[in-house]
Amino acid sequence: MTGLKKYPKEQRTYYFCLLLLPLIVLLALLYQSPVYYPSRFMPPCLFRSITGFSCPGCGCTRAVEALLRGHIFQSLRFNPLIFYCFFLYLAVLLSHTAERLIFFITKKLPSFAKEGSPFHILTRIHGMKIQNIHLMILVYLFLGFGALRLLLELWQHWH
Repeated sequence: MTGLKKYPKEQRTYYFCLLLLPLIVLLALLYQSPVYYPSRFMPPCLFRSITGFSCPGCGCTRAVEALLRGHIFQSLRFNPLIFYCFFLYLAVLLSHTAERLIFFITKKLPSFAKEGSPFHILTRIHGMKIQNIHLMILVYLFLGFGALRLLLELWQHWH
């Protein structure tokens, strides 16, 4: 095996999250600038252009922009499903980082991991594994949110 394929899927996911982190930080810094609005350059939603109604993903770009600017409630208003993705990302990143830190500490300080040590329980921390259920939850949330949003827009359209 060559490259990243020799690592388990969980490690590859963690490395991908780590690679995204500088990009997220850079975007967060750029979004603090009052002149940087990349959503102006995004193509319009094809579903909305054809039907006139919002798709389940409508508002995701604006929600991410608002979240990176620190406007949490505005982000929730645009599309609350971004928070599920954000917390999933944080859970993977933090759990794997904690696992690696604890592994490094126990290697340097073996007494840290000894049975009876108050820190021994920390050696049980393992990185989160992304499973199909996490992705299925995301799909169902998007479909449910899209259906509710569509019903609300239809109701507003007819009344």
